[in-house]
Amino acid sequence: AFIAMEYLTFGGRASDEEFGRALAQLHMASPSPTCPEALNEGKFGFKVNNTIGETPQPNPWTDDWVVFLRDHRLHHQLRLARDPELMKLGEKLMDNLGDYFIDVEVNPSILHGDLWSGNITSVDGQPAVFDPAVYYGHHEAEFGMSWCAGFGNRFWSAYHEIIPKAPGFDERKK
Repeated sequence: AFIAMEYLTFGGRASDEEFGRALAQLHMASPSPTCPEALNEGKFGFKVNNTIGETPQPNPWTDDWVVFLRDHRLHHQLRLARDPELMKLGEKLMDNLGDYFIDVEVNPSILHGDLWSGNITSVDGQPAVFDPAVYYGHHEAEFGMSWCAGFGNRFWSAYHEIIPKAPGFDERKK
């Protein structure tokens, strides 16, 4: 696979408002017909495994978001870290992960999967992202690296105009 980036006219980042709205629209898009597992069955994952940087990212189709997040994101990364103390802390979170999603409807959204400031730009003045680690997941999972993406208040306001905050969003965002 490759990206033909030399044919694109890159600029600085688009406005936070434009990017917030564009990302929310991406998250609201119906799953692709090429992924019937997400479209018809409401599953989370992707048809192939991929990487975040050089780190393998498993994407098996999974019926339940909490199970996918726990087993194929959190536990996977904790295992790779090989830090027993970090694993203990992670296990406490994973044991109670479902509590964070009480009264939250989770539908599969297409996610960039590795969204940080180095993968955000504009092309011909429009918001653009690149170098994805795509999968179908809860749209809020996109913000796991928001601490290094530089999302300001204008981004969040524009994003939440299209996708309102779900109960417990601010707690999950921590």
